Amino acid sequence: MARPKKETTPVETEIDNKKIPTPNDIEWTDYVLSLLSDDEKISDNPTTDGLRRIFEVALNCTITESTSDVVQTPDINNEKRATVVHSLTFFLNDGDEESPIKYRVVSGAADVYWGNCDKIYRNHPVAVAETRAEGRALRRGLKLRKVVAAEELAKDIEDHPDHDTVTKITNNQLNFMDVLAKRLDINMTKLLEKLALPVDNLYNISYTDAVNVVTQLTQYQQQNNVSEDILGYDSTWK
Repeated sequence: MARPKKETTPVETEIDNKKIPTPNDIEWTDYVLSLLSDDEKISDNPTTDGLRRIFEVALNCTITESTSDVVQTPDINNEKRATVVHSLTFFLNDGDEESPIKYRVVSGAADVYWGNCDKIYRNHPVAVAETRAEGRALRRGLKLRKVVAAEELAKDIEDHPDHDTVTKITNNQLNFMDVLAKRLDINMTKLLEKLALPVDNLYNISYTDAVNVVTQLTQYQQQNNVSEDILGYDSTWK
């Protein structure tokens, strides 16, 4: 009599359901970076624009407020340094509506001056600081590990700029000089020559010397004692 065949149970095949990691998982940073397109990375560092685009997707949240606060403006006394704090307010789309941890706020700060900014952007420290601060806030909110936004890196820093480059005369100073000179009928070329300042290239005048020129013009206005040798306003002096 033939032995009855043993019934076999079909082998269960494991279905690989790829689980999306959470911010507490070691794979989280790689997952978030994988959401970026190639043009949202510079040398493998995510751009602030890219982090901003994927922020709500990665965290399944909604940003309700994104603001920048300029806490330090460029000035002659701070090496023209700008400091900005950027804050993000967002709430998680899933979870208990009444839960206090559903609503979150993160901030990032950045300061920028000629010593930590590419030369091409160093005349715009507030704008650079704002972008860097936002990038840091986004990184903090996303809980990324060992990641720096592309805008936080600088490759072409001028280590030792000369004094005039860092503290040169500003357009506001030039315009103010022109207003006072016209009002007082002063020839600015003659005045600058009298003060032994360059007239062939006005932007070679330092910020400090420009302050002294404005002070001199203000004194002329207050005392009404302009010497005749510098009279004769000429609008082509700039």
